[in-house]
Amino acid sequence: MRKIFQILLAAVMLMSCSLAAAVDFGGDYIEVEGIVHPEGQSPNILSRIAVMDAYRKLAEQIDTIYVSTNSTVRNMRDLDEEINARVDTALRGAKVISVNREYDGSYHAIVRLYTHGVPKSLSSAVLGENVVIEDFPEPKVINIHSEIKYTGLIIDCRGHNLSTAIAPVIKSADGIDIYAYKNIGYQTATSKGMVAYSTSVDSGVERAGAAPLTIKAVDVSGNCDVVVSADDANRILSANKSANFLNNCAVVLVR
Repeated sequence: MRKIFQILLAAVMLMSCSLAAAVDFGGDYIEVEGIVHPEGQSPNILSRIAVMDAYRKLAEQIDTIYVSTNSTVRNMRDLDEEINARVDTALRGAKVISVNREYDGSYHAIVRLYTHGVPKSLSSAVLGENVVIEDFPEPKVINIHSEIKYTGLIIDCRGHNLSTAIAPVIKSADGIDIYAYKNIGYQTATSKGMVAYSTSVDSGVERAGAAPLTIKAVDVSGNCDVVVSADDANRILSANKSANFLNNCAVVLVR
């Protein structure tokens, strides 16, 4: 009982002095660092408090993640008790990646929650399972003379302040959704993830394969939806007719 009290007391101390979370959301996972500096505690207690701090910060960060341009995880949790319960389950299943003691005596814990690709991921908690899958729009013109079979799609969105999201949409400038959750469905979106994010068109884009179609975005709609020109939208849809890279979520957004 005394040890439990000490842990709780130290956690209260930590709440008022912990550092800001270090978050990495590249599309595959959200990773958060917990840090503790209190004195007079055993190494075992300090490491446990660092883990507690990481889980607390992870819960805070999860609520700010966009699911779509109109909704955050917090919005969805407030509106749907079932989603709220699933998100809590996902948070409890987050993995402790490491706990290390630094040179200054502080303890640092890394906790990771996957957005897709594993059971009880964040996407499986917030995406609706009963979505009716729609076909991709038909391209207006198909270039039958093209000899290139693209392996994926890279959209350069740099300069448009794009936010990451679980289910972003790619739109044409004339208002047509050309890539959205409704075209992918629950099983594919939760296993592969709708998109990957990178900060360069030359690295971190492996998802798009060896021969990607690279497009420049013209705008961002809302916070996380990407807008391409009508001509580029047609190029994407035309290329996908033969290569099916959209169906396989081989899409990278460069921010």
